[in-house]
Amino acid sequence: MRKLGPLLLAAACSSARPAVVTPEDRRLHDDAVVVDMHSSITEAMFYESYDLLAPHSDRAEDLPRMKQGGLDAEVFNVFVHPDSVDLTQFFSTAMKQIDLLQKTARNSGGRIAFARNAGEVQENAGKGVISMLIGVGGGHMLLPGTDDEQLAHLKAFADRGVRYMTLSWSSSSPIGGSTAQEQQEGLTDFGRKAIPEMERLGIVPDLSHGSERLFWDVLRLAKKPILLSSSGARALSDHPRNASDRMLEAIARNGGAVCVDFSRTYLDTKFRRATQSLLQKTKAMRNSEKVELYRKEELPDVPLSELIDHIEHIAKVAGYDHVCLGSDFDGAPMMPNGLEDVSKLPAITALLRQRGWSDANIRKVLGENALRVLQAAEAQ
Repeated sequence: MRKLGPLLLAAACSSARPAVVTPEDRRLHDDAVVVDMHSSITEAMFYESYDLLAPHSDRAEDLPRMKQGGLDAEVFNVFVHPDSVDLTQFFSTAMKQIDLLQKTARNSGGRIAFARNAGEVQENAGKGVISMLIGVGGGHMLLPGTDDEQLAHLKAFADRGVRYMTLSWSSSSPIGGSTAQEQQEGLTDFGRKAIPEMERLGIVPDLSHGSERLFWDVLRLAKKPILLSSSGARALSDHPRNASDRMLEAIARNGGAVCVDFSRTYLDTKFRRATQSLLQKTKAMRNSEKVELYRKEELPDVPLSELIDHIEHIAKVAGYDHVCLGSDFDGAPMMPNGLEDVSKLPAITALLRQRGWSDANIRKVLGENALRVLQAAEAQ
């Protein structure tokens, strides 16, 4: 058991009563291995020289608040916007972001350690050290190149410690189609080569952002568990990024997991509809610019309880072994009230306990399910 962090007595919530985190809640939270499978802070670090190791009053994530929130492991999303550079620079820019992340871990004075597998995450947690893992946020970052050259790029990612890759983003990739496309595209011929190679290399296929046709194509091909690193339950919020109940049942059969995205956009249909008119304006914006724009709008409140609703629905349909956390901190413009930054993570534990969840199932959601998927994917 690692040393307990500062006691968080309350986390703000949009309801009249805040989500009070009791000493018992905090003890469970700190004893569990807490894993967030999707953070987008890498963009600010790379493009805006944001210092992850220093305290900040803006954005959602930095090392002091990660410690305060009892976070044990973070998957840092490496992302190159397709419109930001020429496609000849996609792969090289992604590698530069990986360089920066690993340099940050080296410069942390032992407070953050780069981790390549689930075992190292658990070892680091036992020592009170936060693990840095790496995910790649879109198959387009394998470009440029022939099929063989892109597979070589995939191996280079694996050699640098990448543990999952999102197959597509808000546009199709060489691997397959996106939820953002009007006409659904599935797995490409190259994608049929890439999935087995990802499994051989120990890189989990991440189907958040992937079209539903791509989802089913991959599920038919996959021999190891897949992941949705940042999605929700479509039955509660009808967003194409979210998983339908049929998809949740398939993920359970596959042994994979859905990591619930904290973004209000995916949690709440009313909020998403209210922001539809902003989509074109925000298309090319970085997240810090989106945040400022959203703050000027009169948008519906989304309480933290709605995030818990998504967690519970996925657990009900897929089972307690198939739901995890994928915040998208600093990638989503607005989080639910009471979960504005990483320091507020204990509020999730508190609300799950208030709803009668067992300690064992809470531990699964906080990190054990994510580590199980990573471990099952590790190259043999």
